[in-house]
Amino acid sequence: MVQISVVINTYNSSKFIGETIQTVLNQSFQDFELIIVDDGSKDNTLEIVETFKDPRIQVYPYANGGIAKSRNRGIKHAEGAYLSF
Repeated sequence: MVQISVVINTYNSSKFIGETIQTVLNQSFQDFELIIVDDGSKDNTLEIVETFKDPRIQVYPYANGGIAKSRNRGIKHAEGAYLSF
């Protein structure tokens, strides 16, 4: 089991998502999974996310349902002992 599940919820986040992912990957603590829940982005957010090939990254695209539903979906996929948004 991983120690920390980091959930990033996205919606049309292409401007910042690459830097956000890289920031998580650059942490000194490495026992984590990164769960990215896309909430129906209409821009190229998913294309940017898919350029990262780290095995700790999981991507879940969904139709738009709002932030609460998106966070709940992230929680559903999390396997870590701790959860961070």
